Amino acid sequence: MNQEDCKKELEENDIIPRKYYGQVFTTDPSVIKKFVQTVKSVHNEGTKVVEVGGGLGYITSELADSFNDVEVVEYDKQMYDVLNKKFAQQSNIRLIKGDILDYKIPQKPYILVGNIPFHISGRLYRKFMSEIDHKPEAMVFITDKQYATTLMGQPPRCYRVSLQAQSYGDIEIVTDVPPASVYPEPKVMSCIMKITQNDVQVPKNFWKTVNYHFENFPTKEVESPKTVGLEGWIELSKKSLTKN
Repeated sequence: MNQEDCKKELEENDIIPRKYYGQVFTTDPSVIKKFVQTVKSVHNEGTKVVEVGGGLGYITSELADSFNDVEVVEYDKQMYDVLNKKFAQQSNIRLIKGDILDYKIPQKPYILVGNIPFHISGRLYRKFMSEIDHKPEAMVFITDKQYATTLMGQPPRCYRVSLQAQSYGDIEIVTDVPPASVYPEPKVMSCIMKITQNDVQVPKNFWKTVNYHFENFPTKEVESPKTVGLEGWIELSKKSLTKN
């Protein structure tokens, strides 16, 4: 499998990748193998694997060979039809036509994986890292490397999304995914990123405190919010609770 194979399959199915939806396909077998190995490293027995956007099924196929409970959530109808042709008869795969942001969270433990379109990444992280109670045990994504670096950001470049990610889990860039490993070939470097849920507990007023200072800086306590890391915000939130 390579970029030309992917291009040919898209043409055969009369599919034009939509730039707006960030539709790209990982075609390098070595990258896909490393991706699945990374998923295995965070997978526990009895845990469901939820793939965000199966695309043409290149990653899905390898997941199906490695795990016995896989759900694939695909938004695009054409892609869903391709996946249905390939995997409808496989008992360990359940295909869902829909938006991952509307996905019904499973009751059992699960992990979230996939090649993540940049345009939904912010909303996806917000939902699964902070808005829901039953969070995934881990996430393994192929994503823009610069964005992954932002999630890992420390003072003086610690953003709200950095705090969101770090209060959910421990983040690791596993390996780079060069443009030649993807079709259509992107202009930026991607990476395999692993986030494993941690046991950080933030005060109930944490986000109220963070949002206030980010939106009103400089404040008496915080001159520049990006220079404050996760531990600093936790302490500031606790002090605010004590005052009130």
